[in-house]
Amino acid sequence: MEASRRDLVGIAIGGLGAVGVIGVLYPIVKTLAPSAASLAGAVVEVDINSIPEGQVRVVSWKGKPVFVIKLPQGFQWSGKVREGNNSKLLQGQSVFTMIAVCTHLGCVPLWKPQGEAEYNYPVFHCPCHGGFYSPWGDIIAGPPPRPLYLPPQKVEGGKLIIGEAGFIKELT
Repeated sequence: MEASRRDLVGIAIGGLGAVGVIGVLYPIVKTLAPSAASLAGAVVEVDINSIPEGQVRVVSWKGKPVFVIKLPQGFQWSGKVREGNNSKLLQGQSVFTMIAVCTHLGCVPLWKPQGEAEYNYPVFHCPCHGGFYSPWGDIIAGPPPRPLYLPPQKVEGGKLIIGEAGFIKELT
């Protein structure tokens, strides 16, 4: 049986339609797949002996910045918290980490060890919209809707291991 021009045009249009469907679906599937940045560095080790007490180091974990905080032994904080229980989850830990992304609009807060504005004690301040967090990432003031996220973490020897279950078992 011989194919007519009409059959040939139908096959060509069907082929173009198939290419169009693949062209639309490919970016959708690619977007939903985890990025290389999120897969890389699933576990990060930080030497805590190199961080001075009262200071913060910023490292990358799964493509996001994270704060590594080393509070002085016996650190007492005199501030009031509006919302959050990070300080309870991190109780007894002088070295810990939290995701360094403001929960309001995704800015990176600044560490102010001497305080800021009316807060004369150490705080994280997000200057974009006036959010204030405690050293544990609990909300003190401003528009953030929730405390800073805590990734899974543990201390082993002189290292803080981010991405492995320990005193924080899962992302909170």
